[in-house]
Amino acid sequence: MEYKLLALDLDGTVLNSRKEIDKETIEAIHEYKQHGGSVVICSGRSPLSTKWISKTLELNEPIIAYNGAVIQEVNGEVLYQSTFSQKGIQLFLDACRTFNVYGHLYEGDTLLVPENNEWNENWIENNIPSLKLSGGIQETCEAFRNQCQVKLIDPLEEYIGEKKPSILKFAAFRKEEGNFQAFTTHLSNEKEEFEVSSSLNFSNLEISPAKTSKSTSLEKLTKQLGIEMSEVAAIGDNFNDLHMLSSVGLGVAMGNAPQEVKEAANIVTSTNNELGVAKAIHSIIGN
Repeated sequence: MEYKLLALDLDGTVLNSRKEIDKETIEAIHEYKQHGGSVVICSGRSPLSTKWISKTLELNEPIIAYNGAVIQEVNGEVLYQSTFSQKGIQLFLDACRTFNVYGHLYEGDTLLVPENNEWNENWIENNIPSLKLSGGIQETCEAFRNQCQVKLIDPLEEYIGEKKPSILKFAAFRKEEGNFQAFTTHLSNEKEEFEVSSSLNFSNLEISPAKTSKSTSLEKLTKQLGIEMSEVAAIGDNFNDLHMLSSVGLGVAMGNAPQEVKEAANIVTSTNNELGVAKAIHSIIGN
């Protein structure tokens, strides 16, 4: 095959709108592997979430989580990790307060929240979806969920100052009374600290440490595997996939992707509810 490695985003790509994986998609992934290809999940999700979905798909390759902040082997060994500086954490918390934006922090597989609200109340269940219709074993699902935690910490600044935790990702969400656009611009200008993106067409923000993205970590992993980026195909649907789609040999945008993401890709497939990943894989195998 021309493309030795397939990098797959999850939400809006492998997962349909019901947060399940269609049977045809699973079969196509296995068919690609039978042709000698490797499949790497590249997600904004946590390491445990990414591993749970990878395990359900019966993959044994490393995973890329938190938009590139973590590369982890299937056995849990961390191959690479990128964390925020203490200055960066403080800048984010200050900006949330200044622009009246809700933000939370990811420490390993623990979510640090300053309040309980709609953006975190079902985080564990959303982080580890049941995948009942996708072959997910429910006992294993519960075991993964039991390893996740949501910690209510107020004020977060005090916890950060005392514990100095390794924070891998921030997420920010729009409040009605806040200035989300100014917040986005402010963080985007702090290029020495932040890589700002979104998995929801900029209705939320996903913030990574500077110079950290799915693309940078995929490049690190392929180098370790002895594969050129020109030998990689990637499939994704949103702005946190944009650099990845434009840096590989074949970038495939989902039919449900924003126009800017489609323009960064080489080809566009069907939506995540129309077997877009399966169709793209069959095309890749055919080529």
